[in-house]
Formats: sequence, structure tokens, C-alpha cells
Amino acid sequence: MSIDPDLEPTLPPVRRRSGSNTGWFAAAAVAVVAIVAIAFIATRSNPSATDQQAAAVQTQVAGAQSVQAAQDASVAAQTAAQSAAQAQQNIADQAAQNREAAAAADDRQATAASAAQSARDASARAPDSGQPAASAPASQP
Repeated sequence: MSIDPDLEPTLPPVRRRSGSNTGWFAAAAVAVVAIVAIAFIATRSNPSATDQQAAAVQTQVAGAQSVQAAQDASVAAQTAAQSAAQAQQNIADQAAQNREAAAAADDRQATAASAAQSARDASARAPDSGQPAASAPASQP
């Protein structure tokens, strides 16, 4: 067989199959599944009124619990501050008592030292008891 370059090449005829509709059935099935999926998503995304009410109640309860916890913490903080102030006052009172006791002890020590000095001075002025006392002339009858 020879090929003439001046002639147009002939294309083989295109065959069309008209006996099978499988592709159309598959496309229809995919479309039905997509429509059902979209309908399911659309109906599930809107929460019901009951769900919204339950969420609102939960939010209110959580808010009330937060407020109560804040109040409890405030009361606890006030109590702790009062306890700390009372403890500080007790420590200050004890320190004042200790200062007074120390001052009284210093006074007693000074009094004792003064008494000891007075005793030493009196002892130095007293006549020596080891020597006989000067006798007075005896009176003659």
C-alpha cells in the first residue's frame, strides 16, 4: 500500500456506543448522595430551641458559680487580713510587755547595785570589830 502525499489523510470513523447507560446511573447516584449530605448538614447545623435554652442555663449557672467563688475568695481574703492584723497587734503588745519587763529588770538591777554600794560604804565606815574597843576609865568607888 502506498501513501500519496498529495491526498488528505482519512480518519477512521468515530464509533458511538449507545447501548450502555452505566455512566449516567453512576452520575445520578453521586448527585443523590451529595443532595442528601447537604440536606443533612443543613438540618444539623441549626441547634434547636431546647439546646439553646440548655446552653443559656449552663452559662447562667457558670456565671453564678463564678460570682459565688469571687465572693468566697473576698471573704477569705478579708478574714486572712483580719487574722494577720490581729497577729501583728499581738506581737506588738508582747514586744511592749517585753520592753516594760526589761526596763523593770534594769531598775531592779540598778537598785540592787545601789544597795550593794551602800552596803560597801557602810562597811568601810564601820569600826573594825577585830580590835578591842577603847575602854572608858573605870570609876573608882
